[in-house]
Amino acid sequence: MQNQTEDIIIEICNHCGNDVSIGSGKFVNRVPDFNDIITRIDNNLDFPLGDFVCEECDNNSMTDNE
Repeated sequence: MQNQTEDIIIEICNHCGNDVSIGSGKFVNRVPDFNDIITRIDNNLDFPLGDFVCEECDNNSMTDNE
């Protein structure tokens, strides 16, 4: 028997915690965050388990407008 691990994807923004899954209205413009959870914690993200950044937070981080 092979040991298989499933990757669980948490479909929330790791900055604001908003839902970015299908049906949320934010699915199309979400940006994947390929950092691991430890890196996200080190970067002081409010929701480090989230695997995405929503469009609003991505725009804010690019322009430094919060």
